[in-house]
Amino acid sequence: MPTGSLKSHFLKKPSAFVLCLLVSFVSIFGIACLIAYNSYRIATQNGVHSNETSANLLAKLILEHQRVVIDVVGSYGSRPLLVDAVKTKDSDSAIGHLSNLVKNNPEIEMAFISRANGTLFVNFPTFRETFNLNLSDKDWYKGVSKRWTPYVSSVYKLIVGEKELAVSVCSPIRDEKGKVIGILGATQSTVFFKNLFKEIGLDVDTKVTLIDHKGHIIYTNRFAYAREVIAYPSFEFVKRGLEGEKGNVEIQDSSDENKGKYISYSPIEGIGWLVIIEKEKKDLLRSQSPYLSLIGATSLSIFIVAVLFLMYLRARYGQLVALKALNEELTMTNERCRTEINERRLTEDALLKTQEQLRITSAQRLITQERERRKIATEVHDSIGSSLSAVKFRLDSTIQQMEKGSASRESLEGLLSTVQNAIEESRRIQSNLRPSMLDDLGILPTIEWHSREYGKMYPHIRIEKRVDLTEEEVPQSLKTVIYRISQEALNNIAKHGNATLVILSLQRRDGSIELAIQDNGQGFNVAETLSRESSKRGLGLSSMKERAELSGGAFAIESILGKGTTLRVSWPL
Repeated sequence: MPTGSLKSHFLKKPSAFVLCLLVSFVSIFGIACLIAYNSYRIATQNGVHSNETSANLLAKLILEHQRVVIDVVGSYGSRPLLVDAVKTKDSDSAIGHLSNLVKNNPEIEMAFISRANGTLFVNFPTFRETFNLNLSDKDWYKGVSKRWTPYVSSVYKLIVGEKELAVSVCSPIRDEKGKVIGILGATQSTVFFKNLFKEIGLDVDTKVTLIDHKGHIIYTNRFAYAREVIAYPSFEFVKRGLEGEKGNVEIQDSSDENKGKYISYSPIEGIGWLVIIEKEKKDLLRSQSPYLSLIGATSLSIFIVAVLFLMYLRARYGQLVALKALNEELTMTNERCRTEINERRLTEDALLKTQEQLRITSAQRLITQERERRKIATEVHDSIGSSLSAVKFRLDSTIQQMEKGSASRESLEGLLSTVQNAIEESRRIQSNLRPSMLDDLGILPTIEWHSREYGKMYPHIRIEKRVDLTEEEVPQSLKTVIYRISQEALNNIAKHGNATLVILSLQRRDGSIELAIQDNGQGFNVAETLSRESSKRGLGLSSMKERAELSGGAFAIESILGKGTTLRVSWPL
């Protein structure tokens, strides 16, 4: 046979043609996925490197700004005229110096002078109501007074003006003998840092956070500005960064909807602050979407060309396939006959299996019915039959006494207890067959009654009920099913479970009604038990499963040896 014929035969098969399409699809789009993945990986590396570079640059920039402010504050604090104004308590002169400090240094928005004990002397802009306030509890005072050296404070809330958040750069004021007579402080609100970061022009998807040495947020664009001191989430990298370490981490931010993020952090040396740059993974993916779309479109175009080429080859060799088909027609006819015969055999086998299953099911039901009838007959014979026999013998005896004239009222009254026992046994048998309260009162009272009766019969088993729905929420069609399944489950626990506690739950959950029965018994192997039950033609677990599924529910059972069993049945509403 010519090679072309072999090719045409191969391509003419639908499965082979689909296989070729599948191989082409997997090859083309597999390569595209590799390219896209590599592109995303490189973008991620570039993003992390960009974060790292930005964090380092911002840390250096802020350090330079704060060094300038520290130098300026130190310089102003050593000016003789300002020192003299503090010594002589000349508030007007001191305010003039503060005004000059603020106006000549745009990094500083407010300035103040306190005495060595932390009492506020003057400030600018001037808020005279704050003069003489004791501010020794503030971080800026504690930081300066610890060694009487320049100090950059943690973020705090101003007590004047709009009460913005701010930090203070403070330096001690010493007289000509070197004695500390006051503290000069320059205040920078968080608005200054916000404007500073805006001037840098970071990527819109880049989130910047500046935190102080206590881990409090000085500035962030992660969320809207709030005039309260807020702590940055206590991640491990924050601790390392505040200790002077720089680096990159990948986290799942539980404080921000568990988003995946790439984070770079860089400490600001000498100040103790930390710059944190973060980008969400989805933002990196979104930045690559145009390139990924181009890869997808190119891959799709190549795949379409491959499909058209395969269709051309298939059509090109169609005539050769037709010629070959004429020679193979008889063989194909015979093959079809054999296939039909095999299909008929399979169908017959399936019918025989179905009939066998129906026969087994019918036999199981007959055996179960006979067993139930035998049980009822035994109960009637042992209880009601014996009671009625006793009544008969007593009546015969009474009649004989009446004929002799020796009958008494007590001989008849003795029959009442026997008749009452027979009535109670009749009610018990009736309740076991179908409790009347299920129709009269509903499923919830019936479960309550059955639990009480069960507790009387098996006092070593405690039943804990958890019912959080009303009678009206249970459809009428499910009440009998729920009762029968719970009855069968409790009987199984008493016979085989060796349990001391049963939790019976009937709840409405996610648009469905769920019945759950859990015990702390010995447990069992579910698969092995179901298989053994099927081979013994039993209807224990299988009957509960069948009841649940025939009523539109889902049946599930879990069991662990030595720990107990949980049965769950749910019905959608």
